[in-house]
Amino acid sequence: MADKIPMQYDADADRWYVILNDKKCWMHCGEGFELYICGDQVPCRLELDHDWYVVIQGISFNLRKGTKYMVNV
Repeated sequence: MADKIPMQYDADADRWYVILNDKKCWMHCGEGFELYICGDQVPCRLELDHDWYVVIQGISFNLRKGTKYMVNV
């Protein structure tokens, strides 16, 4: 079973990150991961335009900077 870990936003760096092995790991444009939606793992890709967003099956969704998202990287 995959590990669910929170992905959260760092306003000072204007980037998303996860904590792995007690280390802050920055997420990058084009990086693929699984986002948990209603308990299901959905493959997606992180991108940046004016705001950060994910692409899921060709559809784009903006990320809310105040929200922690459960992911599998």
